[in-house]
Amino acid sequence: MFRSAGTVILWTVILASAFSYAQFQGGYASWFLLFAASTIALYVFLTKYYAGRHLTTERRVSSTKLTAGSTLEVDLDIRSKSRWPLAWLVVEDLIPHKLVIRGTANRRMFFPGFDKRIRMKYTIPDLQRGKYSMRDTILRTGDIFGFYRKEIVHRRDEKITVYPRIVPIRYWHTVNQFNTGMSFAQNRIAEDTTNVLGVRDYAPGDRLSRIHWRATARTGALKSKEFELHVTNELMFFFNRSRQDYGAGGGPIFEMAVTTTASLIRYGMEKKYSVGLVSCGQEKMILPVSRSQEHFIKILEHLTLVQPDLDLSFKEIVLREISYLSRGSTIVMITPMLNEEIVKLVSLLEYRKIKTEFFLLKSSASITPEERQQIAKLAIFGVHVYFVASEQELDEAVRGPVVHAAYN
Repeated sequence: MFRSAGTVILWTVILASAFSYAQFQGGYASWFLLFAASTIALYVFLTKYYAGRHLTTERRVSSTKLTAGSTLEVDLDIRSKSRWPLAWLVVEDLIPHKLVIRGTANRRMFFPGFDKRIRMKYTIPDLQRGKYSMRDTILRTGDIFGFYRKEIVHRRDEKITVYPRIVPIRYWHTVNQFNTGMSFAQNRIAEDTTNVLGVRDYAPGDRLSRIHWRATARTGALKSKEFELHVTNELMFFFNRSRQDYGAGGGPIFEMAVTTTASLIRYGMEKKYSVGLVSCGQEKMILPVSRSQEHFIKILEHLTLVQPDLDLSFKEIVLREISYLSRGSTIVMITPMLNEEIVKLVSLLEYRKIKTEFFLLKSSASITPEERQQIAKLAIFGVHVYFVASEQELDEAVRGPVVHAAYN
């Protein structure tokens, strides 16, 4: 406002001075100076009122749903319905800060003149998973001398979702003998609570309904019922999001963990497994097993936003949730670390007739002597340990477990 008023006062002074000079001095030069100043002043004020008055913009994106690592193509169409020429036009498309990388030309300058249409295209490569908002488009124009500038903001808010990368898996050598081929599609392994086979010692996590009170009273120690098993194909995924296991920000290892989880779950859904997910952090997600496509989409939406923000240990999360698992089911642990506590946890799962698949997010060459010992212990329980050093190696890793004998 003050700048506009100052411009008017400035030009009033310039024109008054030029007119006074022409009146008193006379001659060609003085009148030419007045004519030139009047022409420039007229151009400036006409530009102020007409430039950018009928500018429209339309943004088109290649897709609003992409996968991590892909490229987003943006096409901005700027049209002018005004007959007044634009000496210059700066177009800026506001994009999230996380998407602003070197080479992304989301701000350009044009010299349209009498052109009625301008196209601005740019790409955002190597997208990272997450949800983003492509917001306003800002247009700036003015006169050629720089006396007047105008800014037009076109409000918009387009949502872009970048899902985790999913690596195609052709075959997964699972530990559960019933989860092979296509023969398991109509089968389940579940406890028949009407057929009690016997009793066993109580294990932490056993439900209250499992306790055999007569045997407990007779022996003086807690006893749990053993039920008959039937065939099933349930996979419950436990995704380690512990902050202390990934370090600050998670980095490439956490992204590899997300990709591994999404890829394995996708494989399970395609092969008609009943799949569930336990993923705890600031955003908690515990989904019971299911085979529906809506179930997979819900998992994928969750994995789009997860971060390594769990302050508890991974072991605590698993212990908290295993009481809800059926005997005979299989859990899949995806974690960047392996220690004695995890091995003890696996032994407890084995005692409760729950099988375990273990995905260790590192290469076989980088494991420590202590981890070698833990792998040998896991082999005693028949646990498959898969090394996933990179997303590209995931398909190869799941074709067969690590050779445990090499670590004995």
